[in-house]
Amino acid sequence: MSLSAKKALRDEMRARRRTLSAREQAIASKSLLVQLRGLPGLAGGRRFAAYLANDGEINPLPMMRVLIRRKRRFFLPIIVPLRRPLLRFGEVKPNGQLKSNRFGILEPQVPPQTVLQIGQLDWIFIPLVAFDLAGNRLGMGGGFYDATLDVLRHQSHGQRPRLIGLAHEFQRVDHLDVDSWDVPLHGIVTDYGYYAC
Repeated sequence: MSLSAKKALRDEMRARRRTLSAREQAIASKSLLVQLRGLPGLAGGRRFAAYLANDGEINPLPMMRVLIRRKRRFFLPIIVPLRRPLLRFGEVKPNGQLKSNRFGILEPQVPPQTVLQIGQLDWIFIPLVAFDLAGNRLGMGGGFYDATLDVLRHQSHGQRPRLIGLAHEFQRVDHLDVDSWDVPLHGIVTDYGYYAC
């Protein structure tokens, strides 16, 4: 898929996400919660990372609230201030502070020594713009998740956290071309169902 084709697909899917009303987003989020609760192996995880929905993304927060009530730890991405786009993960606590990053997205304000790298998490729920059933994802284009997931390409499968993409069902496409740096997801969950990859 050429860069122009990726851009066109990205623009189309982002526009479709943004047309959803608040009611449609709430319904999709509730349906996502139902699908996520049925994920195999979820009960065994202790450290979960997700994202705060932005730009019409499907909202994982209802599931994160369930996990927190079950005494699981919940983390959000934090942009590392380096030249290369990179994410680390800060824990969200009941009295914790959040602050907007340079994109206007809230991040946990935590001491640097408490921030986790991706390999220290059990489950990571990743936003995406489009996906196929082989576990390939098209992101927003900033390269943050690509750079962050890169370390996992050099680890054995058993050492990796579970990587689950979250999306609206309409974001599914027949095929996405794979770049050399892409790390496939273990599965994708939409408001309609779970796709194991």
